[in-house]
Amino acid sequence: MEISLLLVLDLREQAALQAALVTHGAPDALVTLALTGACRIHTLDEGRTLRRWLADTRAAGKTDFASLNIIERELIRFGV
Repeated sequence: MEISLLLVLDLREQAALQAALVTHGAPDALVTLALTGACRIHTLDEGRTLRRWLADTRAAGKTDFASLNIIERELIRFGV
């Protein structure tokens, strides 16, 4: 199954995301999003990996960043 989910950030959110990505092991999609302001998630597995990383990072209290929570909520809403 292939999905096409495009995530886009404005410059303020992109800068905040870059600052928040000091934790190691961030999925490629999130790194791309931080560096370019947009990323495309092509597979369900890629979306699940991103969602799992966001949930684990939030649960561990490693970052309290609103955009990460919004991305996680949108992935859930999208059905990932």
